[in-house]
Amino acid sequence: MKAMLILGLLAFGLTTATRAQGVFLTDVNGQVLRANKYVDVQGSPYLNEAWKVGSVTAANNKSYPNLKVRYDAHAGELEYLQNEQPYRLSPSAIREFRITDDKELVFRNGFAAVNNNTPTTFYQVLVDGPTKLLKQLKVNIIENKPFNSATVTREFQKQELYFIAKPDGALQRIQKNKKSVLAALTDQKERVEKFIKEQDLNLSDETNLIALLESYNTSDH
Repeated sequence: MKAMLILGLLAFGLTTATRAQGVFLTDVNGQVLRANKYVDVQGSPYLNEAWKVGSVTAANNKSYPNLKVRYDAHAGELEYLQNEQPYRLSPSAIREFRITDDKELVFRNGFAAVNNNTPTTFYQVLVDGPTKLLKQLKVNIIENKPFNSATVTREFQKQELYFIAKPDGALQRIQKNKKSVLAALTDQKERVEKFIKEQDLNLSDETNLIALLESYNTSDH
């Protein structure tokens, strides 16, 4: 009963406060869209196809816990489940959402526009310090036409992109290698390079990249 009340408050609060901005994606009759817009596309656009327990922080900083959510990484939109009906939320209506999947995953927008991304693009926050390490799950639809075939197949293709967000708001894409990371952290280049060498870090491993940024944030800037 409590969960249903929270879901109701989310639907009411977001729709009444920001319906003009299009919180829900609705058809001409004002009903929540039910149609599958990914017909005949192989694979999944979701971070995880299954519904997971999560929470939402709206653009007005109101928090809505204990929701069933999933993230459509192709559309860049969060869905939540109420009465077995999925609802889509506009990225502009959300500041942050969290999904519990073995561990809590934090996603946030509001960062600078870069790499064809906008301030409404969501990133997973891997390191949340003065200098942040962000990951974007980018999902595109690609078309394949086998040789000597008239049939074109469409499928989702997933790619992980990494970014460093500086305290001044600048956002820079990085590759998971030493050269790229050092180019992004020039103010502490010698210290960072020393840490990589001492810890024997292979930065193609996300865990090592996280360890490096956590160490970087402990230094005086």
